[in-house]
Amino acid sequence: MIVSQKIESYSLQILSNYAGGGGYQIGFVYLYGANQKYLGHLGIIKNNQSLPQNKQDNQGALNIYFHEAELQSILDTLRNETFVSLEFNPSSKWASITTNKETAGKGELAA
Repeated sequence: MIVSQKIESYSLQILSNYAGGGGYQIGFVYLYGANQKYLGHLGIIKNNQSLPQNKQDNQGALNIYFHEAELQSILDTLRNETFVSLEFNPSSKWASITTNKETAGKGELAA
């Protein structure tokens, strides 16, 4: 069964010289749901390093890992989409950041 939780807000922490995460973790994106309930974090790992396995702790918080190359896309999604959720499959340890269906070309100007 896939766990799906709507992300209402987030905070960002970029680290320097962090020894945790095998010495390869450079940041965290902390995720919060309704009423500021802590949903978990996205661990940002240096490119070309192995990602730790995604997991869910005993309180239900998710620890999901991405490479630093994905950080900009993750932040753009959190900032710009109206509905964003975090999904996790406890059996396969697969996780994703997902948006709701959006109308294509909502009148936004090209960059």
